[in-house]
Amino acid sequence: MVDLAPQVTIIVPVYNVADYLPETLGSIAAQTVFSQCHVILVDDGSTDGSDLLAKQFATEHSNVTALQQRNSGPGAARNVALDLADTPYVAFVDSDDLLPPRAIEVLLKAIVTHKASIAIGDMDTFPKPTAFLWKKPFGKGDRLLETVVDAPDLIFDAGPCHKLYDLAQLRQHGLRFREGVHFEDAFLAIPMLLKAERIALVDEVVYQYRRRDTGNSIMDNLFLREQNYWDHLELCETLASLRPELDVFRREVLERFLVRSYQGFAMRAHTLFDDAALWRIFEKCTQIYQDVDPAFIARWSADTRHRVAYLAFKTYDFDLFARPWERVHGVVACGGELHLDYPVTPALLPLTRVSAVSVRLEQARLTESGDALKLSGHVQINGLPMHRPMRTPLGLRLRGSKLTVPATLERRSDLKSADDSREWSGFVAEVPVAQMRTGSHLLRLVFLTETGQASRQCLVSAAFLRDAVTKLVGDTRILPGFDGRENANLLVQRAGGAEGRRRWRRMLVRKDLRHALSRRPFWKQRLLRLITEPLMRGRDIWLVGERKDTAQDNSWHLFRHLRKVERRRNAYYVIASDSPDRERLRGLGNVVTYDSFRHKFLMLHATKLINSYDIDSYMLPSSWERGPYLKHLNWRIGPARVFLQHGVTDKDVSGGLHRAKTGVDLFVAAAGQEAEYVSKQFDYGDAAQRLGFPRFDALVPERGGRRILLMPTWRSYLVSPSYNPALRPRFPFDTSGYARFLSELFGSEELRLSLRRHGYTLEFLPHYEMRNVSTAMVPADPSFSVVDQTQRSVQDALRQCDLFITDYSSTAFDVAYLGTPLIYAHFDKEEYFSIGGYRKGYFEHENHGFGPVCATAEETVNAIVSYLENGCVREEEYSRRAADFFAVQDRNNSQRVAAAIAALPGPQR
Repeated sequence: MVDLAPQVTIIVPVYNVADYLPETLGSIAAQTVFSQCHVILVDDGSTDGSDLLAKQFATEHSNVTALQQRNSGPGAARNVALDLADTPYVAFVDSDDLLPPRAIEVLLKAIVTHKASIAIGDMDTFPKPTAFLWKKPFGKGDRLLETVVDAPDLIFDAGPCHKLYDLAQLRQHGLRFREGVHFEDAFLAIPMLLKAERIALVDEVVYQYRRRDTGNSIMDNLFLREQNYWDHLELCETLASLRPELDVFRREVLERFLVRSYQGFAMRAHTLFDDAALWRIFEKCTQIYQDVDPAFIARWSADTRHRVAYLAFKTYDFDLFARPWERVHGVVACGGELHLDYPVTPALLPLTRVSAVSVRLEQARLTESGDALKLSGHVQINGLPMHRPMRTPLGLRLRGSKLTVPATLERRSDLKSADDSREWSGFVAEVPVAQMRTGSHLLRLVFLTETGQASRQCLVSAAFLRDAVTKLVGDTRILPGFDGRENANLLVQRAGGAEGRRRWRRMLVRKDLRHALSRRPFWKQRLLRLITEPLMRGRDIWLVGERKDTAQDNSWHLFRHLRKVERRRNAYYVIASDSPDRERLRGLGNVVTYDSFRHKFLMLHATKLINSYDIDSYMLPSSWERGPYLKHLNWRIGPARVFLQHGVTDKDVSGGLHRAKTGVDLFVAAAGQEAEYVSKQFDYGDAAQRLGFPRFDALVPERGGRRILLMPTWRSYLVSPSYNPALRPRFPFDTSGYARFLSELFGSEELRLSLRRHGYTLEFLPHYEMRNVSTAMVPADPSFSVVDQTQRSVQDALRQCDLFITDYSSTAFDVAYLGTPLIYAHFDKEEYFSIGGYRKGYFEHENHGFGPVCATAEETVNAIVSYLENGCVREEEYSRRAADFFAVQDRNNSQRVAAAIAALPGPQR
């Protein structure tokens, strides 16, 4: 290139990357100009052998230096090497990333040719690509930028990698990595970008950044760690101090970074800090942003919810920053646009303009009197926290009927579970059927503000589409639906008698034929249904199922009752062809193979879909995508949906089971308290009924086999769920509290000796979703075993145990129903509720539970030993609690459930 003397120092900080370091070092050694490089490896106190790998690499290459230091962070490690560098140029590589073979060569050629301060190349991430904002300048060929102003998006590239720096200029500007903070590299990279006079852009990938799925990186937990807020604020203060040194154009580029990079921290700070800490942040931010134009802030911040904090800084309103829900209570209309209802000068209006309003309808059901259609959904106004009801009145408008009815905000536990600021974002409106006109009516939510009106189109949701079946009120037929852009609408026909029925049917047939002719999704199914509908008319078809490969739970028990007791001809059970549980269905008849033509055909004519789990996830044929099915086929079939449950609901799981999510027509509860809770908290009303679980009919104890059953529930954040295998675990199982508990329990010598002394076996029955990661932890010891669910059902395992151990599994209610003693092991309580996202409901184990609550494996062992010594007898207090909870205990649960399903209205076809 220029000469054979070392031209580039490559600095690599190393810390506990033994699994990746050899590949990284190999990519460095493979550089086409490796002989012109001096590589400095600085081990930052590794404990996994990374330091040995670095030393070995140094012994193999004379141009490599390996250093060690006490753990001080990557900033300190890079600075040590930076002080030793004596080449004209310097590059930085993280110890788990890769360099393409020509990376240093092309960067070196560019920086030398253009006499640039920095050469910057493109970067890819693996194993998945990432769309970085700073990548916009790439894809246009190699070029020279006079300053960062020529490509201002580069300012958002705060890392030092995929760059080559002029070392003399770094030292001239006194730039180093900040030590002891996160974002340490930005303290060097961004000032250098701002001060650089010539920047060589290389339109070629020179760096491959490894995105590790550890869940514990700085970026993965960016807004969860309090220290990140302070470290990034320190960065912003440092950068803001550069303003006097920069011309007006570079200052504008800097302010882009200051606004965009801290907006997420500013918006979320009130969720983590107390007032004292918030005040410190507020004072610093007020200084940083006081001279930034509000219109500029509005342009470079993401949306209104991010701008509220900047509005607080500009108006010096600490309460708006710390408690925005106490300062902003509604919106005002201006020229069709909405603004937050907060008093400002005209210059600050850009910060109050609402950037987006989302309105989704979720339910369309007739009122009990039948004279009105009750429409409910939720509204999300960007920037307006809805911890309490908004003061702005709302209305729901039917375009085409010249009708606007009042809409009332309502509290929604399911929305609160996802975000506290959405607690009061639900709404409901009742539209009098008598005032509806014939025709198609788009639905709009109207904001009736003090300064005028503004409206937004209501969109459909999955739950609304599940509800989108014909409603019949006297001579009026109403079909909820949508147009091609997912805009919610109502199709209304007012015509009675036989002629009205014929007109409605002709309209539906025309819809089917147009759908088929245009080859839209599910056109074949629509056409087949249309042709075969006369043959299937009048058949009340019940499709029953659980998971695709199981027949063990409430669905199986109900199906057995339907076929053996009620002898219902049109009840069918759907199950996979290779399921071991098909044997349980032998002799019952009407067993349908999942994904078969018969399965698909019956789905076209089903009047009831009945499952213990999610209906769409487990009953739809695998080739039927949920979204297109709900849009194009479900409304035409109109089946009622029955949720049998697979366990008693005792926690606030409204985030997944609220009626606005499921569209379920009958929610089967096992106990009165449960039914009441689900009815009110999950908005099911009379659709939640205490009928008892069908499986309880066969819940007869068979104790005496000297068995202890351990059956903890699953952790969604530790595994990839079967219903969505692409969803990766958020945290590794091996280091979880779950794994630690099992390890300590199974490794307890006291437990093993007690089991042997009393002649008991501890059986482990892992949750369906946890089997693959947990069964290997059971020791090869006669005192322990794993339940083989292909040979023995969960129900049998529950009936046959003498003592039961669980954490939060609802199977504890089954065991309590049986009269068997149980132990609650809350070994990861904080993790389960905080990371798992669960919220406590009406049932507290400590106050209402049916056994002792243990917090550790040691306490659990002590409780087990105590029960073994008293002969596994449940205490009187726990027996009284069980009797109070299950006020009705008989063998008529399946009969009651079947009667309730039969009473559901059929589709209005």
